[in-house]
Amino acid sequence: MFGYLTPLMRTIRIALFCFILFLPFAKGVSQTTLIQENFTTYDGTSSTVPVGWNFGYNGNYTSTAYSGVSGPNSYKFGATGATITTPVFSNADSLRFWMRGASVDTLSSLTILYTVNTFKWDTLAKIIPISNSGKNMGFHVPDTAVQLQFTYTKSTGNLAFDDFLLIRDTTLPQIKGGAISNIRVYFNNPVDTTLSAGVNAVFLNGTLTDTLVAYINRANYTIDITQYDYTAYSSDQLSHIAIAINAAYNRGVKIRWIYNGSSANRGLKLLDTNIATLASPTGGPYNIMHDKFVVFDAHSPDSLMPIVWTGSADWSRDQMDSDYNNIIIFQNQKLALAYTAEFNQMWGDTAMLPDTLNSKFGPKKSNLGQHLFNVGGVQVELYFSPTDSTNSHILQSINSANTDLYFGVYTFTETSDANAIANQFNGGIYTAGILDQYSTAYAAYPILNAALGNTNLKVFTSSNTIYHNKYLIVDASNFCSDPQVLTGSHNWSNSADRQNDENTVIVHSDTIANIYYQAFSADFSSLGGTLTRIPNCVLSGKNEVKNKPLVSVYPNPTTGILTIEGQLKGSVISFYNILGELVKSISVVDNKLVQLDISGLSNGVYLLRIVSSDNSPLLQKKIVKTGD
Repeated sequence: MFGYLTPLMRTIRIALFCFILFLPFAKGVSQTTLIQENFTTYDGTSSTVPVGWNFGYNGNYTSTAYSGVSGPNSYKFGATGATITTPVFSNADSLRFWMRGASVDTLSSLTILYTVNTFKWDTLAKIIPISNSGKNMGFHVPDTAVQLQFTYTKSTGNLAFDDFLLIRDTTLPQIKGGAISNIRVYFNNPVDTTLSAGVNAVFLNGTLTDTLVAYINRANYTIDITQYDYTAYSSDQLSHIAIAINAAYNRGVKIRWIYNGSSANRGLKLLDTNIATLASPTGGPYNIMHDKFVVFDAHSPDSLMPIVWTGSADWSRDQMDSDYNNIIIFQNQKLALAYTAEFNQMWGDTAMLPDTLNSKFGPKKSNLGQHLFNVGGVQVELYFSPTDSTNSHILQSINSANTDLYFGVYTFTETSDANAIANQFNGGIYTAGILDQYSTAYAAYPILNAALGNTNLKVFTSSNTIYHNKYLIVDASNFCSDPQVLTGSHNWSNSADRQNDENTVIVHSDTIANIYYQAFSADFSSLGGTLTRIPNCVLSGKNEVKNKPLVSVYPNPTTGILTIEGQLKGSVISFYNILGELVKSISVVDNKLVQLDISGLSNGVYLLRIVSSDNSPLLQKKIVKTGD
C-alpha cells in the first residue's frame, strides 16, 4: 500500500491515517455549526428541554449504550407520534445525528420533515427499518429550510437520538459570479489562483475522497454509481467510500453500482452484500466500461437536490490523491435524469436489480437524444460514447476557438484531433498542451510536436504519477467568444469513441474556462513551460486585438427574447442553425440596444453572428434556445 515511501514516511503516513480515521468528520471538511445539541442537560422532563426546541414527548436514556459519543445521555422517542422540532435556522447544508433502536421491529420508522415557512412541512427522509445498533446518520438539507422535525412511528420498541449537528458545509462551496450557481470544479493538484478572473480554482490537497464521501452522506433517496475501477483496501482512506455507501444503504438510500468487468474492483468486497452491482461484459468487440459518474437523488421531489459527480478520476489511492485529475459537479435535475437514463440502459432496468437480458453496453446502446441542458443559466452539452459521436464534438470545440486553446490529455491517439489542433495553431490561435508520456508512442504525438514544439507542448513524465486529465479549454481569455471546457472520462482515442462506455460534458462558461485555465497554467509551469498571456475580450479572433466596442448578449440560454447591446449602428445581426442555414437576420439602423424575439424558433443551439457596417466581425457566439 505504501510501496514507494521510505519506512519513516510510511510510519508517519500510517499515524496520520489512524488520526484521521477517528475524526468525527473527514479531514478537509470545513463547516460552520448552526445548531449542535447533545442533550447532556436534558433529564426527560419538559423543564429541561433545550432552548428553542419543542418536544411533543419527554423521555431520555442515561446509559452509554443508548447514547452517542457525547453520552451518557440522549433523547428517547418512547411513543408513536413522538416528535421533536429544532429551533429556527437559515442557510443549512447538512444534518448529522446518532440513533439506535431499542428492540424496534422492521415496521417502526423515523421521518424527518423540513419547512421553509414554519407552517407547511415536507418530508426530507424516512428511515425504515431502524437499526438496533448505534448508527451515525447524515443528510443533505435544502438551503431554503428553516426548521426540522423528527417524528417516530412506533410498532415495537423505542428509539435513542443523540449528537444532533446542523452545519453549513464549506467543503462544498457554490461558485458565485459569472452566472455560475450550480457547478463546482475541483482539482487534486495545485492551481494558480493568481490567474483567477473572480472565482478561484479549488485544489483539494488529499481530500478528494473525503469530498466524495461528503456528497454520499448528503444523499436522501438514490445513488447510482458508474465507475471503471474501485481499488480500496479495508485499511486505507479509500475504504471511506464503501463505509459511506453502506451507511447510506442502512439509512434507506437505494444504491446501484455498475463497474468494469475486466478490472479488479477489489473495493467492491467492502460493500454490504445486499447492494446490487453489475459488471460490464468482457471479450468480443466490446472494450471497457470506462465511465466515471455518480448520480445522487435524481428523482428527488426537491428539484434542487439532484447532483451529478463526474470527471476523470478513477477510485484508487493514486488517482484520487496524486495522479492529475479534475472533478466537475452539477446540481441540476434534468442533467441528473439524463445520466440516470444512460445508467438504466446499462443496468437493463429502472428497478433495483439489474436485468442482464436487457442491459446494453458499448455499441449496443442507443443515443438517447438528451444533449443540451441549462444548468443555472449555463449551457452544458452531454455526450455518451460510443453512441453519440463524441469525437465529432471534440473536433467542433477545437475548431470553435477564436483566440486560445489548451488541452491536457492522458491518452491522445486520434490523429484527427491532433491535425485540428495543429491547424488552429498554424492559423494563429495561441495553443498549448500537456500529454502524458503514455501518448508519445502514438501517431498523434508527432503531429502535435511538429506544430507546437517543445515550447507549447509539454510531456508529463513520472515513475509514480500520471497525467490523467482529459480536458480541452477554448477561448479562456476571450469572453466575447464562446469560452468553454470539455471534460469527462473520454480519452482522445478511437476505442473511447467507438467501443467504450464514456461520458463527456462541454460547459460553455467564461468562469469555468478560467477555473480550468488556472489549473492548466499551474500544470504547464510545473513542467517548465511559460504561457503567453492573451488580452481579454478579443473580438475578431486569431490572436489579434481590435479596438472595437464590447457587445453584450443576454440571457443565454434564452426562452425567447434576446437582448443585444453595444455600438450596433449599421451592423447586421444574423442567426444560423446547426446546419449553417440562416434562420433570422436584421439590420440595425440607429439604436444601441436590440431586443431580438426568437421565441418562434425551435429549441436548440444557434450561432449568432454580428458584423459591423464595414463587414468586419463584431461578435460570433453560440446561443441556446430553451423552452423553460
